[in-house]
Amino acid sequence: MPYSLFEVFFKNRGEFKNLELTLKRIKTAAESYGIGDNIAKNIIHIAGTNGKGSTSYFIDQILRHRGLSTGLFTSPHISSVTERIKLNGADISGEEFDRIFSIIEPSILINSLSYFETLTLIAFYYYMENQPDAVIIETGLGGRFDSTNILDRKIPVITSISMDHMEYLGNDIISIANEKLAIIKNNPLFFLGANTKEVSDHARKEFADRRIIQSDYSETAHRGFQPPYADNLRLAEAVCDHIIKGSVPDTLKLPPCRMERFGRFVLDGAHNEDGLNRLMANYKDKKPIVIFSCTRDRDAQKHINIIKQAASEVILTQIPNNERSIDVNDLITDAHKRADVWDAVKLAVELKQNTDILVCGSLYLCAAVREILVKGSL
Repeated sequence: MPYSLFEVFFKNRGEFKNLELTLKRIKTAAESYGIGDNIAKNIIHIAGTNGKGSTSYFIDQILRHRGLSTGLFTSPHISSVTERIKLNGADISGEEFDRIFSIIEPSILINSLSYFETLTLIAFYYYMENQPDAVIIETGLGGRFDSTNILDRKIPVITSISMDHMEYLGNDIISIANEKLAIIKNNPLFFLGANTKEVSDHARKEFADRRIIQSDYSETAHRGFQPPYADNLRLAEAVCDHIIKGSVPDTLKLPPCRMERFGRFVLDGAHNEDGLNRLMANYKDKKPIVIFSCTRDRDAQKHINIIKQAASEVILTQIPNNERSIDVNDLITDAHKRADVWDAVKLAVELKQNTDILVCGSLYLCAAVREILVKGSL
């Protein structure tokens, strides 16, 4: 689709830099339009390191199957920015997206809203207008100062927590957990996904006066989904049962680029140590060819070592049109190197014919490969 007014705005101005970590900007902007906890009858707010996207998608599908109207706000997008804002399973239209952007543009300038703060405001405005029975809101980064955390009356959901984004959230697991748990606020209950004993015990200690709901998590498949998606589905079912009882659809879908298959290619956005360990555990006996890239803020060498435990061949590439991408020439490794992602895909096809080609390390990389595969340009 053509660039939206929103995309033109941020392309011309760029992201507002060096913003103070605060909810003041987005809260002021939202209040100026009467936006608050009035965006839906039930607000489900999801934070965590891994599993937010699949848990959100599962909740949305189950609630719609049970007869509720839903809104779904997730990030990042794969093909179009409008994918991030859904109503009853359908993306917001480009016309509606631009209409709301035009209404709130003065507030973006007055409050110096960031890219993600602006998307949050568009989504909340859209849901306030449409009043779905339930909205599922996924945090962008952390929780405490994430723009979605202006919501107070809600059902907080905490997925799996592990080490990630340490430069923003803290250098140890408890510090990171505290940033995620901050979305709970004064709500009387929250849902806790599959976590280590350390994280679970900490959550129980910090919120001893709250009701904590967990499912029966295990390292086994559930309704056809393998770990970690199996536990994300178990968590989603528990959340939905709290809101309205009912059945689960026979067919459930994961978000794009989460174990998404195109012929021999499997795209999965696992991008941190915990996510990659879990992904490669599912491939330990299958010896896939792996196409990998990541952003410079991640420990690429550690991630490559994790991948090598299960991969037959590793191809390093760069994320197209992403200034934060690693440069393959900066890495000392015996893996294949192809800076251009199309060349990496072509090499993967040529290397071996009888195994999966797994693309991982970055959702942005998966999106780029997905575009190649959808267009059939190999």
